[in-house]
Amino acid sequence: MIGFDRWVEVKGLRRQGWSIRKIARELGLHRKTVRKILRQERPEPYQRTMKKPTILAPFMDFLVKRAPEVDYCARRLFLELQDLGYRGSYDPVKRAVRPLREERRWLEEATVRFETPPGQQAQADWASAWAWIGEERRRVHLFAIVLGYSRCLFGEFTEDEKLPALLRCHEHAFDWLGGLPREVLYDNAKTVVLRRDLEGRHIVWNPTFWDFAQYYGFIPLLCRPYWPRTKGKIESGVKYIKRSFLPGRRFSSLEDLNAQLQEWIRRVADSRIHGTTHQKPAELFPEEKLHARDGRPPYRIQISLVRRVSRDLLVSVESNLYSVPARYVGAWVEVQAGPGDTIDIYHRGVLIARHQRCWERHRRVVDLEHYRGLLLERKAKEEREATLAPFPTLWRAAQPEVEVRDLAVYEAVACGEGSHG
Repeated sequence: MIGFDRWVEVKGLRRQGWSIRKIARELGLHRKTVRKILRQERPEPYQRTMKKPTILAPFMDFLVKRAPEVDYCARRLFLELQDLGYRGSYDPVKRAVRPLREERRWLEEATVRFETPPGQQAQADWASAWAWIGEERRRVHLFAIVLGYSRCLFGEFTEDEKLPALLRCHEHAFDWLGGLPREVLYDNAKTVVLRRDLEGRHIVWNPTFWDFAQYYGFIPLLCRPYWPRTKGKIESGVKYIKRSFLPGRRFSSLEDLNAQLQEWIRRVADSRIHGTTHQKPAELFPEEKLHARDGRPPYRIQISLVRRVSRDLLVSVESNLYSVPARYVGAWVEVQAGPGDTIDIYHRGVLIARHQRCWERHRRVVDLEHYRGLLLERKAKEEREATLAPFPTLWRAAQPEVEVRDLAVYEAVACGEGSHG
């Protein structure tokens, strides 16, 4: 039974120049099995031969998933299976757990010795941390990626770990590194994989993330669940950033935080003698020979949100407020991602506003021309009301109420509250 992780091991060792005989001996596989794997473009799902079902068979999915969580303790698994209705003896459970435990032992050894050649693999992960931004201590999210051969590092702090942030951070990392590796290893986050089995034989990728990987031409790999050591390089990199960069620093904004982080990576992280390679990552980096992006434009996620315009001419998007022209008060509009880091707002298919996207939270992003138009709308409304004086109730019932404020209020919002206009 060859799982996804073992398939990757065989392919990786072959790329390092190992012979089929050596791979088979090292991994405990038959040479025919190794040859079969090397002929495959991608892992083929394992097909079980039909055998007479045992009394333990209906509980095998639970057993395989639960075993790592209880440290492969057969006695505890036996007791839990009894609670689920298992009526067999202890010995079949013990025999079923034994190969799972042996595979874990193999992984412990393989994790220590497995190194990738230049340009082959990177490892990526998320973490959260607390940082002083202005006078506020805020929780931020750190995306980090490390090249497996040179240990060159990239990091970026974001407001969340959602899919748009993940893809945007990848593109920034590719720009920073000047290219991308053949493979990137991930944890099993929902933004990457929707579901999978323990052995990696059946994987359902997040369709947008899979399309992103195909767009740029790299192979996404998944680490084994409940076994973080399979991505130990990035685990160490994340800890290094949190322990060596963040303590004792203050930042004026999220942009300042990332600018300081990237300067620290260039000046400190990539220039130190690495504890494993005993060389500076920056000196090994030229050997990576990463694949270029080939001038591809940024990958776009077409988000589409429906919002109603408030009386203040504002539309709520991702905890921020963006203005639209006055005549759309009370109307339903559609919000989409525009070119670059912009937000486009449409009404019935017509673009009515475009703003620079704000990556902070609880900010107003306003265009003062929208509010100057509001005064003209107000004046026109007063003239129409004067004309229709005999029918004031009918006229007012047909018009949306618009809250009018002095333009100085909105100028203060645009200039004094950290907004972007």
